[in-house]
Amino acid sequence: MLGLNIVYIEVFAETNGGRFSTKIPFKNGLNIIRAENSTGKSTCINAIAYGLGLESILGPGRKKPFPKSLYEVIYGNKNDEKPYYVNSSGVSIRIRNSGGKVATLNRDILGNHNKIAVQVDADGGDYFLGSAGKVGSAISQKGFHHWLANFIGWNLPKVVTYEGKETSLYLECIFPLFFIEQKRGWSEIQANIPGHFGIRNLKRSAVEFCLEIESFEYEMQVAILKKRIESAQNEWSGLRLTARTIADINSVQVNKISDIDKDIIHRIDFNFLENDVCINVDEQEKSLNKLIEKLSHKIADEGPHSEELGSQLTVMRVLRRKFEETSNSVEMVMQSISEVDSKISTLDYEYDQYQQLKRLKSVGGDVSSDIDTQKCPICESDLYDTLGSRTVKRLPMTLGENIEFLKNQLDFFGSIKRKSTAQLLDFKDGLKLLNSKMEVENDKLSNLREEIDDIHGATKSIMRKSIEAKNLLRAVLKLKEKQGDLNEQLDAVHSRWANASKALKQLRKGSKVTDDGLIIRKLESIIKGNLTAFSFDQSAISSISISHQTLRLEQEGYDIVADTSASDFIRTIWSYTLALLELAGKEERVKHGGFVVFDEPRQHEASKVSFASLIGKASESGSFGGQVIFATSLDKSELTVACEGKEVNLAFFDNYILTIEKN
Repeated sequence: MLGLNIVYIEVFAETNGGRFSTKIPFKNGLNIIRAENSTGKSTCINAIAYGLGLESILGPGRKKPFPKSLYEVIYGNKNDEKPYYVNSSGVSIRIRNSGGKVATLNRDILGNHNKIAVQVDADGGDYFLGSAGKVGSAISQKGFHHWLANFIGWNLPKVVTYEGKETSLYLECIFPLFFIEQKRGWSEIQANIPGHFGIRNLKRSAVEFCLEIESFEYEMQVAILKKRIESAQNEWSGLRLTARTIADINSVQVNKISDIDKDIIHRIDFNFLENDVCINVDEQEKSLNKLIEKLSHKIADEGPHSEELGSQLTVMRVLRRKFEETSNSVEMVMQSISEVDSKISTLDYEYDQYQQLKRLKSVGGDVSSDIDTQKCPICESDLYDTLGSRTVKRLPMTLGENIEFLKNQLDFFGSIKRKSTAQLLDFKDGLKLLNSKMEVENDKLSNLREEIDDIHGATKSIMRKSIEAKNLLRAVLKLKEKQGDLNEQLDAVHSRWANASKALKQLRKGSKVTDDGLIIRKLESIIKGNLTAFSFDQSAISSISISHQTLRLEQEGYDIVADTSASDFIRTIWSYTLALLELAGKEERVKHGGFVVFDEPRQHEASKVSFASLIGKASESGSFGGQVIFATSLDKSELTVACEGKEVNLAFFDNYILTIEKN
């Protein structure tokens, strides 16, 4: 399916001496702009990419892909040295999609270049380029690239970055297949595909999208599952190391945990070594409880405690009660912080949406239809002058007032969160203090028991053993809790690993050969036909194929760039690019921008015969609805001869392409 064709482009510059402009109409089939070098030929070609917001496909550092004549000073013609100073300049491009809908795009060159004004029939709107808050123009409803993808009829797929994150296959990644600029575009197929998005297998993904091959979605799922498996394996190793560290600190032994992929029951067990016998934490807990109970009965048999001992026990009970109350307070404050976080999240989302509108407005867009001036941006209730009367409405808040209001709300709830967080820290400090006091008072209790004169010496020994047993029991219970936490984490990590491994296995098992091979063979056949038409060596053509791994041209198993002369490689770029256009014109499933642009296609002194064949092949594109645009400085007489007998829309320029308009 061919996505677009270009109806015309117009480039203009408003100067102190009048308006300079050129308007070039295009038809289906071959269109050729012929002009001498340094007269504005590449300016018109670059204007196509710029007008579509795709100047990044012109190569790195091409944010301003135009000469000074559109920014500073312009001259009337080659024989007129009078300077005209540029006040503003821009590009207008009219495009038609496969459904027949026409849109006119207007973008400033010197002026507000971050906005594109779109006019479709009687409807118009402004869209921004770049990013606004957390979303860019490819995602935001107000972003131009989001609009353009919808206008073409493309649903851009998700792909995976080198970091394992999902991202979109942006338009800038696809259009280098259709647009060959002069400076770097002829160095290889997809020469100007941008790398700053950090997308894995980017060139292959772009071709897969055009050919509608499912494998890029398959590879994305494989990459995500592999990342999950790797993450689980790293967490598993971390848990094993944590278990060994805890064992060393507590002077206990821990069983050896096998690798995550071993088909056994995984469990961390801490063991106490006593008399060369290993006792696990559960057995140690039971043993200590029995010992403490036995010692308590012996102490009770020795007679009543002193009043001082009873008083100390009361102190301990009071401290424990305070400890429980403070713990409850900690839970309440944490719940309050969670509720405030939820409100902040909602406000932050609203704030980000208004920031996007502010960004659109800052680039000159009309946002009035996006602001509800009758409702509060938070509670959506009607806005009135007073709280007491609902008869007179107050003036609606502006975009800036809405943003300021949301910011104040964020500050207000942020202040609440900070106060609650400080209160939480105070309560936690209180818990630590109470815990310290309990330890001190517990020591006093122990000392009192030892100091009671009327307690028999044997009772003192029993009490000492009881205290030691209780202290050891506390340590055992803490160790048991850590063991439980680690085992829960082990189970969760192993479950994630097992699920991802199973899903990966099923994904690989379920992958099946579709008709992708057929569509690749069709593309390969058209490419070879083009190479034959361009007088490529016939014996070399038989050894050329499309790699099913990279979807790039190969010759005897090697990338064709590696062992091909410069002029031969230029012909392979012609063949590949035009073949993709032809295949899309004949196969509904194949996606294409709808037009091909060649800036100075006769590179490296390609033979005149080959170039004439290129013109003939490109002119045939009109038969299936395609559009090819050449820009060349080839001698006018030679070009006329090469185009003879072919349907070509020629635009000859003998002087500067941009000329001053006559009143």
